[in-house]
Amino acid sequence: MKKNQNILSSVLLASSLTLAPVITTSLTASTQFKVNSISNSIAKNLHRRGIDEDASKNIANNIFMIDEELFALMLQNLQHSCDKLSRSEIMDFLSTQALMNKSVNLDSYSYLVNMVYQIKHQALTQKDLKNLNTISTKNSFYAQGWF
Repeated sequence: MKKNQNILSSVLLASSLTLAPVITTSLTASTQFKVNSISNSIAKNLHRRGIDEDASKNIANNIFMIDEELFALMLQNLQHSCDKLSRSEIMDFLSTQALMNKSVNLDSYSYLVNMVYQIKHQALTQKDLKNLNTISTKNSFYAQGWF
């Protein structure tokens, strides 16, 4: 039994190491378009709130404390994995954070819990908390370059 587990672990490790560059390349290509979309959405949101267009673009570009592609990948993971939030709610939250010059940490469980609570203004269920834990774990793997 132990020998079978070791063999299975070795096969999984080898396959993940082999497929990681392929997955990373395809994810990078798909998120390239989303990067411009994120900063543009934030800038448009800020401009709609009454901030000058050039200033809103500058503020929107300063929200990325990490690589913009990595941020887009983490945000995409959040959007697809968290049914509780809509894209517009997330963009409104990110716009407010950018306006207040606060950092956004999408690979932190406590940050994600606080973010969802601030957006929804209601207590989170155990299912929501477990889901956010999974999202933050996956995002931290992205940040470490595992995917």
